[in-house]
Amino acid sequence: MRRAIARGVLSLYPQAWRQRYGDEVDDLIAARPVRVRTVLDLLWSAADAWLHHKRIPGAKPLRIPLAAVLSVAGAVLLLLWNPGVRAVAGPHGDWAAAAGMSGMTGAGGAAARLRDLATMLHLSASVMALLSVVPMIMTCRTAMHRSVYGAVTRMAARRVVVTAVLLVMPVALAFYSLAIGNTGRPVGPLGDAMIGGFHTPIVLALVLPLPMIASAAPSLASDVRGAGRILAVAAICNAIAWVPVACLVALGLPGVTWPFVAVVAASALVSIGMGALVGRSALRHSRTMTGGELSPA
Repeated sequence: MRRAIARGVLSLYPQAWRQRYGDEVDDLIAARPVRVRTVLDLLWSAADAWLHHKRIPGAKPLRIPLAAVLSVAGAVLLLLWNPGVRAVAGPHGDWAAAAGMSGMTGAGGAAARLRDLATMLHLSASVMALLSVVPMIMTCRTAMHRSVYGAVTRMAARRVVVTAVLLVMPVALAFYSLAIGNTGRPVGPLGDAMIGGFHTPIVLALVLPLPMIASAAPSLASDVRGAGRILAVAAICNAIAWVPVACLVALGLPGVTWPFVAVVAASALVSIGMGALVGRSALRHSRTMTGGELSPA
């Protein structure tokens, strides 16, 4: 049992280490008695190998998968929105003080205009993200069943269509949350303006896998490029939409608490950063496309 555990610990080492030293250490484990201390030493060495990863011959730079980064960022956004921002006993009172503008001439109209601007930009970004992949999905539906396209294109097209079907429900839930917003909650214009910032980046992240999958087929290059450009513009709209939110916070600054300002700032940074990652990745995949020709039937 200890020998099997020791061999299992080897899988925790960096790949470059396993390729260079894995067989040798595995032979040592097979040839010598394995004690509890042996397993603990292997665990400690695995941690040390990761800490000094660059010293391993042939080691490549560590890269965190984009999907993991976007998943964590999306989870952080949802945590900031609920319960950190939507909690009735928390920032709602601050929102009312920041955006209610009672007794201030003309301030209420300014708050409403800023709210409408932020809502329009966030909604436009979400709609653009969805529209960016519509031509690609249509092309993939055609390519799936036509032999004039090569095997690589047909396989990529099939994966795009299947992924699009699987993403229908998550995207619909994100839009539903965006539509219902803060219904029934006294959040004022500031709360209504912020709601899109928590859901638009998630919509962008959900759409991103489609052009990434399609980038494997050179015949889909034009669709991938178009989707990449539109997703980048959508990410810019998402970032600009936080400017009216900042203006609303500034207008009501005397009535807000600094913890609430910190929540808003953190939400904006995560939302803008998540959108920027999506836009950058979409553009990078679109620029690497070579634009291949259709394969003969």
